[in-house]
Amino acid sequence: MSSWRPVTLVAIALGSSACARPGRESAAQVARVRLVSAPSSIAYVSPASDAPGLSGEICFGGPLGRSALYLKFANEWRKQGVPSEAFLTLFAHEGSASSDAPVTLEAWRISADWQPRTLRWSEKPSLAPPYARTRIKSSPAQDLRLDISELVRFAAQNPERDFGIAIIASGSEGPGVTFSSGLAAGRAPRLELYLR
Repeated sequence: MSSWRPVTLVAIALGSSACARPGRESAAQVARVRLVSAPSSIAYVSPASDAPGLSGEICFGGPLGRSALYLKFANEWRKQGVPSEAFLTLFAHEGSASSDAPVTLEAWRISADWQPRTLRWSEKPSLAPPYARTRIKSSPAQDLRLDISELVRFAAQNPERDFGIAIIASGSEGPGVTFSSGLAAGRAPRLELYLR
């Protein structure tokens, strides 16, 4: 974990869109600020390897069965405004095996504090709602952009219960889907917030 470096929050002021119809702007268009951040803490666990550790690849589904990605993000965004929309992006890992078999991924709120160096599948904190769900295929390889607005709004309203977000998956047919952890040549997971 010594090579993991959080990315500083980047604030981008958003203006009105010339293409938007009056009264039909999305939350992102009327938001005051857009913030983008990489995780301040990250850990990947599965019952296949019940030990802390992180490689350049994050695998979900496939023959490995269940797995979970635990993420924490810096909370400086609380000083910038109220979240209207939030998206978590996982970037596809180049060169991974592909399949048409879909994998169901869920994002849940982590209900207790955790540390990357000690997190294990057998001793991980429990998860709680709200949650978000999506399905994705590994063929063709594609990035995942998951709407986690409800989770971030809950964190904004309950800062004392904000311990991060976990992405979980069960086993599936085929090789599953693989994303980059950011420790190698790929890009780290990214949180994108729109604040008003």
